[in-house]
Amino acid sequence: MHEASVALSLIGVAETVALENGGGRVLALTVRIGQWSAVVPTALMAAFPACAEGTLLEGARLNIELVPGVGLCPQHGRVELELKRGLRCPLCDAPTPTLLQGDELELDGLELDGLELQ
Repeated sequence: MHEASVALSLIGVAETVALENGGGRVLALTVRIGQWSAVVPTALMAAFPACAEGTLLEGARLNIELVPGVGLCPQHGRVELELKRGLRCPLCDAPTPTLLQGDELELDGLELDGLELQ
């Protein structure tokens, strides 16, 4: 489960930001995960508490925002892609190899004890 290493990386970044802003405890973090990324949100949620033990994020809430996949169809422009169809336009079935969004894995916000960062 590579989500544990993803959780550890997110925790490391969050701790750095927390220390740069006074070193307070992290109450919550928000992560944006694209539906086309290789990260399974439920696995990340499961791995996070154990990875956060003994850090500034122990007991923190993990909020996940799912980002839909959007591709660029040569005929229809921006279209929302369905995983089951692959990188193909849901309207005309044309290949849409240009992924405009949906492969994100971003730390989008932190809530520190007494401070919220976006």
